[in-house]
Amino acid sequence: MARSDRQNAAPFTAIGRTIWIKNFAKTNMSQTDLNTLVEAVQLTSTVTAIGAFTAGTSDSVNMIIEGRDVTDVDGYDVSDVAF
Repeated sequence: MARSDRQNAAPFTAIGRTIWIKNFAKTNMSQTDLNTLVEAVQLTSTVTAIGAFTAGTSDSVNMIIEGRDVTDVDGYDVSDVAF
């Protein structure tokens, strides 16, 4: 039986803190861009994992973060990753 109440981009809290899977998009991100992004996210949240990234060619990176949701970072398009 299919569930009609399923949400694809909701926080997951079964193990304590709220966990978010986020995508941060910016054209041709450099290593410095990634470092700055991680520092910005860590101001309010814990970065648990960072997805695949190639400096100078990646246009986005996924992160699993814990704690407060990050919805806006200057210079990036931020979106939830459906799971």
